[in-house]
Amino acid sequence: MFRHLKRWNIFALLFGITLSLTGCDVAQSLLGQTAPSTTSATMLIYDAPVSLTIKTGTLLPGTTIAYNGKTASGAARVLLVGLEAPKKTGDTLDWQGSPVPNAQIKLTTRVLTFDDQSLTVAGTAHIELSNITIQPSGTQGQVLIEFSAPVSYTLAKSQTIPGSNVSYLGMTAEGAQFGGVQGYAFRKQLDSLEYNGRVLPKVLLRLDLRVISFSNEGVVLGGTANIKLETP
Repeated sequence: MFRHLKRWNIFALLFGITLSLTGCDVAQSLLGQTAPSTTSATMLIYDAPVSLTIKTGTLLPGTTIAYNGKTASGAARVLLVGLEAPKKTGDTLDWQGSPVPNAQIKLTTRVLTFDDQSLTVAGTAHIELSNITIQPSGTQGQVLIEFSAPVSYTLAKSQTIPGSNVSYLGMTAEGAQFGGVQGYAFRKQLDSLEYNGRVLPKVLLRLDLRVISFSNEGVVLGGTANIKLETP
């Protein structure tokens, strides 16, 4: 069964950010990691913290990692591509593959705990989505894997948030104005900005952002990107 770390309290997080960080990479400042980037207009890249639990006798959804309980010596009996790989607490457990077309996932984790019922690992997931097209989310299918990645964006006027059709239109008397949003288009400092869409036939993207700062020339946004891969 796939589980991931608790969602951050975004509002409390952004109150703790010095507002003078307008030109800084918020995710890098907080986590020591680079913010997600687009290598082209049709690619999205994210890095997400993960905590994964595999029940005994099952595969981690979307991967070739299986857990079959303990060995006679007390190690975790892990199967990688069908080959037994005994693991102890603290050992690495990595995997790379494409659960759905145009989505490459690289898991870099270590074993936290295991018993007769399950094995739990924690680490990071590197996610690359290629050949994306921005579409409405539509009806959600069965979720295979889900990730929540920290993100920050510094957008110039008229620039679009990667993976969405939401653009920054500039500063007005009502606050920061955005295009491509439903309903009220204006946000003030620390106001929320949400987006839901589909970037691949089997990949949904939800952005939960807040406005850190803005001027007529640009805006700084920070928050999380939730990436859901549906069962093929």
